[in-house]
Amino acid sequence: MWELEKTDARPDTRGPGGPGWRAARPYRPLAALMLATSMASFAALGALSLFARDELRASDTMVTVNFAVVALASMVVLLATGRFSDRRNVRPPIIAASLVWLGVGYAILASVRSYPAMLAVGIVFFCAVGVPNAQLMAYARDLVDRRNDTAASTAVIALMRIVLSVGSFAGFGIGGLGLAYLGARSLFGAVAVVCFGCAALSWRLLRGGDDVATAPPRPAGDEHTGDQAGVRTRAAGGPQLLLVLVVVMVLFSSGRVMQLSQLPILMRVSLHAPLQLTGFALALPPLCELVLMPAMAFAAMRWGRGTVFLVGGAASVAYYAGLVVVTTPGQLMLLQVVYAVFGAATVMVGIDLAQRLMAGRAGAATSMYLSHENVATVNGSVVATLSVATLGHRLGFLVPGTLCLVALALAAWAFIRHPQAFDLRLTSAVACRSGERGRRTRA
Repeated sequence: MWELEKTDARPDTRGPGGPGWRAARPYRPLAALMLATSMASFAALGALSLFARDELRASDTMVTVNFAVVALASMVVLLATGRFSDRRNVRPPIIAASLVWLGVGYAILASVRSYPAMLAVGIVFFCAVGVPNAQLMAYARDLVDRRNDTAASTAVIALMRIVLSVGSFAGFGIGGLGLAYLGARSLFGAVAVVCFGCAALSWRLLRGGDDVATAPPRPAGDEHTGDQAGVRTRAAGGPQLLLVLVVVMVLFSSGRVMQLSQLPILMRVSLHAPLQLTGFALALPPLCELVLMPAMAFAAMRWGRGTVFLVGGAASVAYYAGLVVVTTPGQLMLLQVVYAVFGAATVMVGIDLAQRLMAGRAGAATSMYLSHENVATVNGSVVATLSVATLGHRLGFLVPGTLCLVALALAAWAFIRHPQAFDLRLTSAVACRSGERGRRTRA
């Protein structure tokens, strides 16, 4: 199953100041573009629910249906564009076209007067909301591969993922201010202008294609360039292994909806925490992720991506188990930091793993991996509804905790079976030593 080929590449196991991190500097223009696009998307997202309820008189159920339907449509478009974008020189036009498409959608949304019209605009236009960022991450991976910056791949993904988190914070903040001082319709119009500007910037920035446009395309096989001990590995079944990774992430992420909806209730009803502390608790994990992501990227380069991924999965199991027995607000804050380990390790490293599993097809790999968020949103809504109805807001966290435990077991099983594909270095080293001892014994 495995073919090993020696190469001169060596892992960069030095800290954030090492060559692997310095090599991420040429990717900063891509990160700046992602920051602008993510800020625009999250600014509009923060105002969408109130716009539907206050101006279009939609019920809470209707708002939820809108998000669920758009999420399903977005998953279909994300997978289709991801697969198509791996053709030569197609990725930059897809990025620019998707931004223009979103800009038109936001401009039309600013003038709708009914909920059915908003739903139609969402299905037709906002099905492309995840395309720009997914394609920018894939484009960054293309540059890594063309320049042979294999030691910097995790650092580049960490950089892009950090920028996406910053964009979500800034976007939600801008959306709140825009909603208060401009109104939803004016905010949507401003977001449309930003999308058009980002489309022009992306076309100017990516049109030349740099290494990606001029270098011959690499065969879209199942070859994975590993950076452990200078070994390049080729494994069969890359798409199947990626599907396992996506299923694992769906299970890990299915408790997110319940966390957002029930954690404030848990703090107020069971822990009697003040409202200010409740808001801080929700903001703590993403804030901690900004600090933890560079550390987790360094750990992944040093000890293996698969190892760090499993550590993040174990953190999610500990988090949901802790929510069942937590008794003080201080304990809950500690659990929120534990949950940040999950986001910084599993979510971020998972993108890098997905792109390794389908070398030469970064668009399809990234889109397929990110589609787990859409599935988890729908699945998580069902999990939250049933869990709270049957067990209550505290014991209900046992359900997503159990799903995370199943996901951790499935990931460990897959990683142990395919240690080199998932960069599980300790297991891989043990397997190599065992194989060497077996060959010596037979000799």
